[in-house]
Amino acid sequence: MKIYLDAKDLIDLLQKEKPCKVDELNESLRRGNHQLVLSFEAVCEISAPLASNAAKTNVMTLLNRLEEMPITFIHPSIECLELKEAIEAFSAKRECKILLPFVNRFDQTVDPSARPSTAIFINYPLAQTVWDLHCHGALKGYERYAPKMRALFATDRSLKTPPTLKAHFATVIERDLKTCKISCEGVPVQDFSNWVYENPNRCPSIRLGYELWHQIGKNKTDTLEDSDMEDYQHILCLPYVDLMTLDKRMHHYVSQAGAGMGLDYSGRIFSSVPDVLGRL
Repeated sequence: MKIYLDAKDLIDLLQKEKPCKVDELNESLRRGNHQLVLSFEAVCEISAPLASNAAKTNVMTLLNRLEEMPITFIHPSIECLELKEAIEAFSAKRECKILLPFVNRFDQTVDPSARPSTAIFINYPLAQTVWDLHCHGALKGYERYAPKMRALFATDRSLKTPPTLKAHFATVIERDLKTCKISCEGVPVQDFSNWVYENPNRCPSIRLGYELWHQIGKNKTDTLEDSDMEDYQHILCLPYVDLMTLDKRMHHYVSQAGAGMGLDYSGRIFSSVPDVLGRL
């Protein structure tokens, strides 16, 4: 199984050995042929102490311990992979193929094409990659986008007559196609977006993110936090992993989003690492 642990859970595991020792988890993963899934965002959160001169955490030690376990990395642009496959499937009048958006090394999560210039290095350890990114000022998370996110939510929440989710989905798809630089020449975007929307498994990450955004937006009493940007990126990986830990707040929103699409994520999302370990 592929297991995606929340960055906080990874930090507790690596730094405090809670709820279990790293060696015990390593043994359990290898015994069951399981893998931990890491994203660029998760590694950035683990490595955050590098930005503080007062921090006492030895980030390199944590990353080295992490790399001792069976790990894989998730592609940095899942949405683009999904859209590319969906456009091809729609044009060929077939169903979308199941994607395997995983890469072998952390440097491949830095480049949207997953083909970094550092690929020439036969061995480029996780800790070394992180240190190099830190030295070049390129190890930054998504919290800097939080003010923009709050402004977008405020705009959405202020609409007196918002469009239906299905109607607005075409706008999102058109925007994402441009962002991913995917040609849709000869493809009616409205028809394409309707086709994608009909089946939440056609572009599962895009659709989950879309539904999640609107579930959070509906709760006008929810005060958005800087960390929500990272949490949102983590959750986009959910359709491609078997088990994931989320804090209780995001667990609630993901459950609502899944229900809105007719999908049940209860067997994949958990609020604690012990619950995940119980499934291994």
